[in-house]
Amino acid sequence: MITQDTIVLWNQVQAPGYYRMGLACAAGFESARPGQFIMLRTGTEAVPLLRRPFSLLGLIREKGVVTGIEILFKVVGKGTERLSRCREGDRLSVIGPLGNAFAVPDTCRQLILVAGGVGVPPIRFLAQSLLEREGGFNRCVVFVGGRTRDDLVCITEFDLPGFLVEVTTDDGSQGNQGLVTQSLERALDAGPADLICACGPWGMLKEVAAIARVRSIACQVSIEAMMACGMGACLGCAVGVCDDDTRYRHVCMDGPIFEAQRLKW
Repeated sequence: MITQDTIVLWNQVQAPGYYRMGLACAAGFESARPGQFIMLRTGTEAVPLLRRPFSLLGLIREKGVVTGIEILFKVVGKGTERLSRCREGDRLSVIGPLGNAFAVPDTCRQLILVAGGVGVPPIRFLAQSLLEREGGFNRCVVFVGGRTRDDLVCITEFDLPGFLVEVTTDDGSQGNQGLVTQSLERALDAGPADLICACGPWGMLKEVAAIARVRSIACQVSIEAMMACGMGACLGCAVGVCDDDTRYRHVCMDGPIFEAQRLKW
């Protein structure tokens, strides 16, 4: 984990209110893994005061060498609005990579990935990294959900060899109409799974965890939380857990990836 100034390579509109940004980094992200995140200063030291956490969408490589990172963000406040106005060549301060990562066992042959809304980045990063996995999968299904078609981003990047992609929107404007968890349940009725990896809104993750628990399927979730530091100093990103030794864990230090059944939903 290091702090460094990065250079904006691109800042592209992906859908209304959604932006995809490439950042050139001097070093430090060669070993970054799916699920990890960065703390990004979106303005001057005074405005906004605090950095913002962003999951890694992926790594930028040139001739096999990692030269940068990508993030995906939605404009929801002053920090991300300021970030949306960044242009090529602008400099941004980054701390990372932070947190833990998804862990897909070598024995996993039936894998399901679930991404809801702006929860796409770590799932996209994970899907891309799994292409390098030896032995492959018997089945890998990716479920991507959003309120409307405008909330579906990067879905074409899941069209990977051996992957099946199913899209769901609440209003039916693209793909199946309904909740992404309903599509997940139908898929599990049709065939088993060894592991579910998911990222998205808390309510979606809670339902995914319940589905996995009832069916006795291992489940890893990426938790989104507001953070002031990203390094365990502010203690502002606590989540309730079922561990014997403590009632709380912190998303920045103990996560953002958790075994779903460890969390108090």
